Amino acid sequence: MGNYYFLAPSLPPLEIGHKPEISSEELFTRFEINLSEEDLKKVIVLRRFIDLNNIRAQLLEEVIDSRGNLNEKELDEAILTSDIFPEYVFDFLKNYETPSERLKNFPRLLSQFFLEEIPLAEGFLKRYLTFEREWRLVMIALRSKQFGKDLFRELQFEDPKDPLIASILAQKDEKEYEPPLEYTDLKELYLSCGPDPWQQYKTFAAWRFHRIDELIDQPSFSIDWILGYMAKLMILENWSDLNEEKGAMILETLKG
Repeated sequence: MGNYYFLAPSLPPLEIGHKPEISSEELFTRFEINLSEEDLKKVIVLRRFIDLNNIRAQLLEEVIDSRGNLNEKELDEAILTSDIFPEYVFDFLKNYETPSERLKNFPRLLSQFFLEEIPLAEGFLKRYLTFEREWRLVMIALRSKQFGKDLFRELQFEDPKDPLIASILAQKDEKEYEPPLEYTDLKELYLSCGPDPWQQYKTFAAWRFHRIDELIDQPSFSIDWILGYMAKLMILENWSDLNEEKGAMILETLKG
């Protein structure tokens, strides 16, 4: 694991609600110059989640997120030649061959991403992927209660023996969902920010931004700090670039 004494101080500070002074594209260029091959693989994993969502964007004929590992042409070629992506991605594509099937069952692919990548990760990357998985599941539970959704259906692609999934399903008949203690504040935010999807999106973005700081337990010249910076930068870019309609669309995907 490298020590990046010069890279970290060169990065401008990030503040929630303010447009960042550096773009992900510029950050990735600095990574290619400064990071070791081992640490670049960790960046690839973080960006892979965007690649997977870009598969969905293509199915919907939407513009893809340029912050993934692959551009649109590369994404097409990877899918066509069964290359670059891990095997679980191609297993999904083989099991669901039509665009409609892939869209309907897309949550299975995201679930598989976390199932496959978390055990392989370490340090901040493992904590961050675990956090991203858990807060999304908590949100699904909260929104399912609000909109009267069937929790078994919403979580059909998850392992019912997983402790978090088991705790959610155990509350299927309760009027309200009580999340684990570490996500109590997320429920409070969800209930307090009202029905406005854009306000909800900004509230949750700020919450995630600050929680990421809690996941970093290494000094600023470590790869853990660098990866945390990258994750926070992407949140700020979304905040700056997405409009109210896009914010509502993002939250809509958490309804199932």
